[in-house]
Amino acid sequence: DSYDAFGYVNNVDSFTTLQKTSIRWMGSLAMYFAASKIKSKRNITDERASLHEALDKFESEGLQDGKMAYLSGVDCPDMGDVAVFGVLHSVKGLNAHEDAIGSRGGHVKDWYDRMHVQVVGEEAE
Repeated sequence: DSYDAFGYVNNVDSFTTLQKTSIRWMGSLAMYFAASKIKSKRNITDERASLHEALDKFESEGLQDGKMAYLSGVDCPDMGDVAVFGVLHSVKGLNAHEDAIGSRGGHVKDWYDRMHVQVVGEEAE
């Protein structure tokens, strides 16, 4: 995912081909080492499983298994909703987003779609 995340540099006209290649490879390498350090610190062996566990907890405790539309418990999102949405939306277009939102469905997907309308102003794709 980190290599894909740096794919945006190919669309920056002011970078030379060498700069684009260097940024993409060096950035990916730096992200790999940073992620490895964080995973080690948090005792995470499978990041996908940990993401699903966190989303399951968010769904059951935060959204109370779909009984609440937003974390705030009212009809509009609060900063907690915006923070979680920001994290999930920031990886849009990457495998992590598809894994977390696209293929998941359920209350988290419904919440994400509502948040997308609230924050972005249009329906999620």
